[in-house]
Formats: sequence, C-alpha cells, structure tokens
Amino acid sequence: MRARFAAIVGVLGLTAAACETPRTGLDRDLGPASQVFDFEAETHFRCYIVSRQTPQPADTAILTDQFLHDTVRIDEPLQLCAPTSKDGAAIPDTTEHLTIYGAPDTLVPHLIVETEDQFGPRTLEAVGARYLLVPTDKNAAGFPANLNHYRCYEVTGDRARETVSLEDQFGTDENVRVERPHYFCNPVEKTTSAGTSPILEPEVHLTCYEIFAPQRTEATDVDISNQIEEDTFTVTAFELLCVPSAKGTVTPAE
Repeated sequence: MRARFAAIVGVLGLTAAACETPRTGLDRDLGPASQVFDFEAETHFRCYIVSRQTPQPADTAILTDQFLHDTVRIDEPLQLCAPTSKDGAAIPDTTEHLTIYGAPDTLVPHLIVETEDQFGPRTLEAVGARYLLVPTDKNAAGFPANLNHYRCYEVTGDRARETVSLEDQFGTDENVRVERPHYFCNPVEKTTSAGTSPILEPEVHLTCYEIFAPQRTEATDVDISNQIEEDTFTVTAFELLCVPSAKGTVTPAE
C-alpha cells in the first residue's frame, strides 16, 4: 500500500510565517564553469515515464537551492530515473535512483547559466522551476546513501548533437542521439514535516537532455520507496538522459 508523508504541519513548527519566506536568488555569480569533479565518476541517469501509479493528493515542501527559496506543491510522480552506463563506463552506485515529481514555480527574472558537462560547455537560459528529483529505493535494493535531492529548471540552449550507447536495468541501446537540454537541476535542501534533507554534494548538478533511439515498449512494474511515498510504478518509454554537470556564472536574463 502506498503511504505518503503528511503535508507540512506542526511537527517541525513550520509556521505560516516560515512558508512566507521571501523567494531569493541565492547564488548567482560563481565565476566561469569549471570541471570541479570527475563527470564520469558521478552517476548518470536515464529517465523512464511512469505510466501507472497510485494517485494521491499533492504534498508540500520547503525547497532551498541556489536559485530559489520557497514553499512548493509536490505533485504526482512523472518519471523514474535509473543509474545508467554511458559508452561502457561503470555505474558508480547501482542503488542510486531518482523519482521525478512535478513541483512547478516561477523564476523571475529568468537566469543565464553557464554550465559544463561531458558534452562540453553550454549557456542555458532557465525559465522556471518544474520538477523535484527525490532519491529512491527500487525493489528494496538499498536506499542511495550519498545522493542529492535536485530541483530542476526548464532551460533552453544549444543541442548536444552527440551519439552515445546506454545500458541500464531496463535495456541496452546503441546509437542514442542526445539533443536539446531540457532541464538544469540544482542540488536542493528539502524540508517537510518529516525533517530536512540536506544537500550532500553541492558541486554536483545535473543537465537533462532529450534522447532518441528505438523506443522501449515493454511495461515493467517496480516497487519504490522514498521520502514522499511507497508505491508500485509501471515504467515504459524513456525520455531523458541526466548527466553530471558543473555550474558556473549565473546572471539575470535581459
């Protein structure tokens, strides 16, 4: 049976005043993007659409990342992201999974973000918050021990135009085309009535690209557990490849 944590209420003394904390830009000028960690040593994720799950009312959380600090509604799960081998590289931690939940919010002004990943440096324009990525245990394989929560912003930017091979627990695909960046994800601190989940690796961000290959049509049921819920997801087609990224200078868009 699915069990969700309650929405933010008194356990932590999260008062209405706390929920009205002004939204602020927290970190907007970090200098040029640079490779501050080994991209290949961090987990890559291929994300699969959740085609069936147990509907549940929205929850609430306070999210604090480098762009925004505010209270948001956490909607239904949209995708499950599995640890993935890219071009034959080893998966650093096979327990690391992420569930993508809708968590929309505005971003004013839009931000110009300098980033770098395995596909090179890239300038992105972030136009709004869209998702919360939550560390998740799949099929009781073990909860990831050192994985950030992430808040993902819809972005525009140049296509990667790369071809890679991907292998994960749901399939192996050669000649996967990596195209437009859709989301840039900051590590985020999440606070609910159950407590606060701190940022574990502040330097590790994610850029999520659209990918194209012969599409998976098989439906697979997986049991998941995370800080939001316990449920059984049915996953089908893949949609995104989320790769480790470094974040550099962030400036307001004109």
